[in-house]
Amino acid sequence: MQETDLTSNPPQATENPVKKKRGWSYYWIYGVSAGVYLLDQLVKFWAEQSLGPANSGRTIELLGGQFRFIYIKNSGASFGMLKEVPWLFAILAMVASLGIIIWYQMQGTEDNWQRLGVGLILGGIIGNLSDRLFKGGSVTDMLNFPNIELFRVFNAADAAITCGIVAILIQLLISSLPPQKTTNSKETGN
Repeated sequence: MQETDLTSNPPQATENPVKKKRGWSYYWIYGVSAGVYLLDQLVKFWAEQSLGPANSGRTIELLGGQFRFIYIKNSGASFGMLKEVPWLFAILAMVASLGIIIWYQMQGTEDNWQRLGVGLILGGIIGNLSDRLFKGGSVTDMLNFPNIELFRVFNAADAAITCGIVAILIQLLISSLPPQKTTNSKETGN
């Protein structure tokens, strides 16, 4: 009978497989977040310099007036709701950002679409949080489709959050579908 030395090779059955593989692919959501944040801040800076002052009504129209840049300051949420409590959105953004980071560090995901979605959402939240903390509680908005009431005026951070949510929802929908059965011509006798 052969004895096994457990001290040289201890079993690792309880180790989390996501935590075991923390190479560049694991951390790229933070690169996506940083990219979204930088793009958002650059577009906001451009709008403030080119279209200012805020709420002046100055616009740049593209696509025959179907899309336009217009610089406004929004102290509320989407569609200008709850303008009286801008600090509430700063607190919610901080909690959401920390929650996403903690969840990702503890649980993580190996799905690249979920990673992309999380990175887009995190970058967008931090972009708008930065405005609320350093620009008097208001968020700079500048993108508008004037003929589509659903969108109103938004910014790159809002677009990233929306795209991130859509990416995660599509991935979840696809992963919930039952696997397709494939038929092999040899199995069917043809």
